Amino acid sequence: MRKREASGPRPKDWARYRAVGAGVELLEAEFERYVYERHFHDTYAIGVTLRGVQRFRCAARTHDSVPGDVMMIPPGEVHDGKSGSSGGYAYWMFYVPETVLWDVLREDSATGGGTPWAGTIVLKGDPTRARRLEESWQAMSSDPQSLHAQEAFVRAFAGLSPAEPPNVVSRVTADRTLLRVRDYLHDHLEHRIGMPELAAIAGMSRFQLTRRFERAFGLPLHAYHVQARLHEARRRLRRGGAISSVAHELGFADQSHLHRRFKGSFGTTPGEWRDAVV
Repeated sequence: MRKREASGPRPKDWARYRAVGAGVELLEAEFERYVYERHFHDTYAIGVTLRGVQRFRCAARTHDSVPGDVMMIPPGEVHDGKSGSSGGYAYWMFYVPETVLWDVLREDSATGGGTPWAGTIVLKGDPTRARRLEESWQAMSSDPQSLHAQEAFVRAFAGLSPAEPPNVVSRVTADRTLLRVRDYLHDHLEHRIGMPELAAIAGMSRFQLTRRFERAFGLPLHAYHVQARLHEARRRLRRGGAISSVAHELGFADQSHLHRRFKGSFGTTPGEWRDAVV
């Protein structure tokens, strides 16, 4: 990991994002006490642990990622995160849109490459893969438009084929009724939504809907709606929206409410994230 210049005591919990083009973002983070809320991403999250034990719950299992391991979390997969040992942990992460990853994988497949990871969340025992991802992260962080960075990116991600092509809903066992409820939540990010209207859409009792939705999507209805709003907040902030306006438009109680929920899911504040990626 790159050494940072000393400027007083090093903070125990910090995260820095950077946009590098084509919707790809890089994250560099060190955490000791910070705990991620249960959340999901709308991109693939693929990275490596650099120091310590990175513990997280994902796909109904608790995973420990240690230096040399590769983490591969699909879009929409709910997870959390915390330190699994004393002294905290550090990691690098790529957030890669499905279309970008599949462009690389299609080219790799055409040459005979591409081995599906088939649901693997933490890939162990592949130091070459971990090293290539670290090399790619460093190159993309330094000069993302360089030939070296673009070549390193392709080399790092070739062979990491997901089991399904993009836009296929198969990571959850959701029927069409639950998908309609999910889509309704996404279509009404600026509105207050009540349980009776969702139960009416689903044609089932409130209790049945609550239980089945969380089983299918990993979060209760309200928590899922908050996550969808947070991802929309990122899109609006990237387009230049003021934090206070975005918070009001998307139904957060105030700017500090958006601040807390944003940091709980992404490890940084809305202002810090916007300044890093815009």
